[in-house]
Amino acid sequence: MMERCVPALSVCVSALSLLLLLLALCSDHWYETDTRRHKRNCDRKGSDSNDQKNRDMPIYHLPLVEGGARRGGALARPIHVGSPEEELLENWRAIAGLGILETECGRPLFPTHSGLWRKCYFRGRDRDIDTLISKGIADRCTSVKYHFSQPIRLRNIPLNLTRTIQQDEWHLLHLRRITAGFLGMAAAVLLCGSIVAAVGFFWEESLTQHVSGLLFLMAGIFCTISLCTFAASVSYDLSRNPPFIYGLPADVDHGYGWSIYSAWVSLGLTVASGCFCTTYPFLSRGKALRSKTARESAV
Repeated sequence: MMERCVPALSVCVSALSLLLLLLALCSDHWYETDTRRHKRNCDRKGSDSNDQKNRDMPIYHLPLVEGGARRGGALARPIHVGSPEEELLENWRAIAGLGILETECGRPLFPTHSGLWRKCYFRGRDRDIDTLISKGIADRCTSVKYHFSQPIRLRNIPLNLTRTIQQDEWHLLHLRRITAGFLGMAAAVLLCGSIVAAVGFFWEESLTQHVSGLLFLMAGIFCTISLCTFAASVSYDLSRNPPFIYGLPADVDHGYGWSIYSAWVSLGLTVASGCFCTTYPFLSRGKALRSKTARESAV
């Protein structure tokens, strides 16, 4: 009876672990920011100056773009919040001192949740971003880049700062690729381990349990690398230079979301199933040898 319960238990635990890992892989709540307290503090400071007005004003054009910029009506195309052009515009305005980033309250910050594939704004937490989305100025979600695109060159930007931003973006891109790649390999290896464990019902139970346990441990290693790399990418992104562009004010609440906790629970179940499947064949073999020895000595 016990010999049948072990494969069934390993298959159930691995299937639950795979389900949690796929849920984390497909969801967009790995990291969350909540700017409501920051907005209340800025409103309490009495800023009906241009600081808070910048939150709901459309950004119409990118000044000082080198090459390809046409005058007149072509500049009336709105730049979506969260797009690469909007990020470059923030960089330029911060360095040129045009006011949008001169104070913490002048920087437009909105509640967001992000995953491996998308970064989205929370619905219903900030009326300003909801207004921008309803007007078509901003998108609810933007895709996370996994390819390096050459940014638009801006004039009047120090060359060393431009290189720093590009190098940081390149390093962050590598961390994102490692995170997604190893998590995908963890899911694939975990699926293979579950299939091998299911085969144990019909063929070479001891061998298949041992192999499935090794696959579960391998999946746990891949998942651990992915989760640690994601934490490193978050810390690296928040510490990028210049900090008044990429950092977050002290009153912005931010932290990991339920998706990464789902991945950690999946990791725990995977490692537990791997250790159990790997060691049980040896324990059952030792128990069988002891019972055989006891019978022989009794005879």
